[in-house]
Amino acid sequence: MRFVSSKSLTATILERNTEFFITLCCHYLRYLVSIILFTSFSSYAQQEVDYSSCHSQPDSAKILDSAFSYVNTKLCQPAIWFDSFFVDERVDQDAKAGSIVRWTNDFAYIEGEGYQFKTRFKARFHLPKVTKRLKVVFESDDESDLFDLFPTSGEDAENTLGLRYDWLSKERSSFNIKLTAKPGIEARYRYTYPINDDLVLRATQKIYQKKRLTGESTELDLDYSLSPDFLFRWSNFASYEDDIKGWELGTGVTLYQHISDHQALSYQASTTGTNRPFHYITNTHVSLTYRQNILRPWLFYELTPEYNWGREQDTQREGEAKATLRLEILFHNI
Repeated sequence: MRFVSSKSLTATILERNTEFFITLCCHYLRYLVSIILFTSFSSYAQQEVDYSSCHSQPDSAKILDSAFSYVNTKLCQPAIWFDSFFVDERVDQDAKAGSIVRWTNDFAYIEGEGYQFKTRFKARFHLPKVTKRLKVVFESDDESDLFDLFPTSGEDAENTLGLRYDWLSKERSSFNIKLTAKPGIEARYRYTYPINDDLVLRATQKIYQKKRLTGESTELDLDYSLSPDFLFRWSNFASYEDDIKGWELGTGVTLYQHISDHQALSYQASTTGTNRPFHYITNTHVSLTYRQNILRPWLFYELTPEYNWGREQDTQREGEAKATLRLEILFHNI
């Protein structure tokens, strides 16, 4: 009977897992490339279309371009442009934000852990023949709007289906209520105050109930326009949940740089902390993100190198480097 050493067995398992991950990435990239090539060589008979103010005009008579226009038309509603080229989630949750279908795919390499793949899908649209204040949402319950600036080491929250009612939608203030199937309920109020032509203050208050968990979150953002090509943002948050009877706090800065209508950069630095079971800094984060719109209005990619100094309550602080390639499909009407 032949025995295999534990080291040999571990090496074999790691080798097979690596091969499986590479094969999966290759198949996935091949699928995306085939879509892109298909848009370049596929065509259909041109038809006259009524391009109203609520209809997206395709750049060319390609099948996927027309699909993009069709989706935008069906989801169309009066709304505002997203806060920035980076589709800022904090403004995306505003009652004035329009319909969106967003699919992101992250290929990451993490120091000490290896390769990881993560896909995330979210959608929001109003029901036909129903008031446009009522929207169907399919998204995560967690504070995904804070994840980019304040990354966490916890498990990813699962998406859930829900209904959101935009109760108030004014120039400076908005209020909405969301019911989810988990079950859960969330109320969010936002107020925007322009201090002067270059300085804007935004305050957001949220309270929520998820099964037996009750919590609240307060966000305060200060935007300063340095020039037509640079925007500086100072973001702060404080959240409390009754399961741990403690607070989580965070502060961070972002510098946005406009390169062109299809390219932009963001430079980020942040730190987060908690007071349970004792006061300590949970993570310090620095990153650089390059984002570009390619080939079609709905196709984007991002490159993000980052470094995190994280700590759990019973461990020492450790540094971790990470590099991420994101491929994103974005349909939105704002």
